[in-house]
Amino acid sequence: MSFIGNIAAGQAAKTIGKYNQSVANTEAEFVRKKADAQEKTYDNIERPRFVAKQEQDFSNFFVDALRTGAEYRAGTTPFLVGVKNAQTQLFDLAMADHNQKVMQNDFENQSILITARGTSERLKGDLTARTQYMKAAGSLLTMGYKSQQAGELVIT
Repeated sequence: MSFIGNIAAGQAAKTIGKYNQSVANTEAEFVRKKADAQEKTYDNIERPRFVAKQEQDFSNFFVDALRTGAEYRAGTTPFLVGVKNAQTQLFDLAMADHNQKVMQNDFENQSILITARGTSERLKGDLTARTQYMKAAGSLLTMGYKSQQAGELVIT
């Protein structure tokens, strides 16, 4: 009668595999939602705030440069320092944008890996179930063979 246990184990393995896959899919969906929220926060709050801060910093530098009494025209030190400041600010903004893209790629890769883990769990459950069903069939065949040899029903 071990075939009954094998069939039950097979059903349990399939159920566990499906459940683990659904948990992984839910986790992957959470990561995707988190990525979307983070991207919107960056695009609508952090980046505009960063750009506004840079504009304010450059304005302060410009006013300070004029306050010194030095001329602010091409080729002068204040102008060259201003160009260098603007270049640094553009680089900082480009790095912030790059870091944002890298973070979004990390979120996407993480969700893909979690989904793959869920698919793997489902496959593992299905393979375990198939193995248990084969054991059940083997048990039934053995019981049938023993019953035929004995000439009466042999339950094992």
